[in-house]
Amino acid sequence: MDQIDINVVKEPRGFLRVLQFVFAICAFATTTNFGSSFSFIVRCKNETMGTQKITQSIEYPFRFDHIIVEEKACGNNYVFSYFGDYSSDAEFFVAAGVLAMLYSLASLVFYCLCGSSYQNNKTIPLVDFLVTMVIAVFWLSGSAAWASGVSAVKYVSDPSGWIKNLKICMENAECSSLYAGNFAGLNISIIFGFLNFFLWTVNLWFLYKETSWFQQDNASTTGPGGQTPI
Repeated sequence: MDQIDINVVKEPRGFLRVLQFVFAICAFATTTNFGSSFSFIVRCKNETMGTQKITQSIEYPFRFDHIIVEEKACGNNYVFSYFGDYSSDAEFFVAAGVLAMLYSLASLVFYCLCGSSYQNNKTIPLVDFLVTMVIAVFWLSGSAAWASGVSAVKYVSDPSGWIKNLKICMENAECSSLYAGNFAGLNISIIFGFLNFFLWTVNLWFLYKETSWFQQDNASTTGPGGQTPI
């Protein structure tokens, strides 16, 4: 093991790893810690039975069709569920964030502790470059999928779009939406996702310059004595 060298953090590849670590945490944390709710009111046609407020929480991993609601309203017992399972989009996005966080931390530690091995071993920079490329693709696909998932979650969380189809609202009551969820946190998570894709893509250039591919290309364009052939 080499002597610890933190000067690598001042280099683009090291500094970008720090940013990637921080923003990866921000991306998956804003998703897994998200919390909101939506609500609607059931007004019985028989006014003597009053009204009832039904509130549903919204949280990760957003499996709405797994939620079973049991309510007694207007003299009857009703059991219903919502629709949509968006856990695959959310979990893929979170998995990309966790993977990015772990790899950025591990590679940064390796840069600091094994700097000479990174410079002298031609295989390590290539592996670093290829893994970074794969994670960049994960961020792009995960962010795009999650953006679509968030749009669907927003629809499910706005009762005005589907409330009339509930059995409880078709028989003995009139239903109206009280409020939809607040999705500022999920919107921010999408921004963090595409920002992470940008950071990992930018870093590819600096990692490519450390690989033998770049050195061979550079050598082929430079003639004897370090001069570019005419």
